Amino acid sequence: MIAQIPAQIYKSDSRGFFNSEKHNCFSTFNFEHYQDLFRNAFGSLKVLNEVILAPQQSITRFINSNTNVIILPLFGGIEYKDNIGNEEFLHVEQIGILAAVEELTIEIFNPYEKENVSYLEFEFQMERQHFKNDFQQYKFDLSSHNKLHSLFEFENTFGFIGIYDGRKEGTFTLKNANNGVFVFVINGAFEIENRLLEAKDGLAIQKTGTIEWESLSQNAMLLVIEVSLNSN
Repeated sequence: MIAQIPAQIYKSDSRGFFNSEKHNCFSTFNFEHYQDLFRNAFGSLKVLNEVILAPQQSITRFINSNTNVIILPLFGGIEYKDNIGNEEFLHVEQIGILAAVEELTIEIFNPYEKENVSYLEFEFQMERQHFKNDFQQYKFDLSSHNKLHSLFEFENTFGFIGIYDGRKEGTFTLKNANNGVFVFVINGAFEIENRLLEAKDGLAIQKTGTIEWESLSQNAMLLVIEVSLNSN
């Protein structure tokens, strides 16, 4: 029998759920009114939400100080703006990265008249001295399958994304042995460290240097995030 690395699975159907006429929000970790003993944050990764926003609707979020926010569209495009003057349009295969050294608010708007949009939002608690108020927008290309592509990097935190064909394998080696790794399946299914993960499932792993996976479906997509575990 192959030994399993100690880990915690965050199943999609156990996520917190908020519903309104404007949007649906699915929370992997404890968020606002959703609080569960087994859904605590993982190191510096404090928030991981999947948001579905109705046509011509907007939502406003308050962002704490010393926070990095990642916005990753999954379907359609969104208009982003904040109260420090940034206004951008983000679509699929683009990512927005906000560094907030001070408290601020952001607004996400669905500009389409008839279609929902969806996106992932991540929040990382960071140390004040390492960044300033800033918003950056980047493109990435997923035309090359069966490999990880770099998404973001800041303060001992590294994010990657990949699309895999059926029965293709992959590995990831941590850059810092003191970090943990969080894997989130966007589409399809994977066997990751001998555990089955399906769409919108997450897996948090500590005390390992390398993880391995195999795609169980065609065009399966996953995120791999190396996370600092020193955050309170």
